[in-house]
Amino acid sequence: MTVLEMPQAKGITVPRGNRALVDSDGDVTALNAEAYEAALNAAMGVMGRHRMVTTGEAAKLLNCSSRTVARILDSGRLPFTRNGAAGRRMVDVADVMAYQKQERARMEQSLASMRRAAVEIGLYDEDDAAYVAGLENSGDSHGQASRAT
Repeated sequence: MTVLEMPQAKGITVPRGNRALVDSDGDVTALNAEAYEAALNAAMGVMGRHRMVTTGEAAKLLNCSSRTVARILDSGRLPFTRNGAAGRRMVDVADVMAYQKQERARMEQSLASMRRAAVEIGLYDEDDAAYVAGLENSGDSHGQASRAT
């Protein structure tokens, strides 16, 4: 096993502080910080190792605010541990990714259910132009009524 102080492969040197993947053939792929985090999280998960992140880092992975992550943790939908004297909450990246997958599936089910309901009540049967015209006319009558008062 070789440890590279400054990764250099096939004539490409990666400056210290930058991130890159170097494969077994020596091909180098430069990574931005976000891609590096995603690659690291995926690699750790595949290897079955735990990588603990803060609520702020979990928020970045879930594309939401830290406060939203805190509410998810408080609700018990995502397990966490407390770390250090301050009791900072830490979550396992594998749990964050599983939660994200579960939430996507739940949203897809909800959308499918809404689509079925729309078909059942005939929303998709109407002519789009007539439907839009009906919305515009109902908006005009509401607008006129509010102006008259």
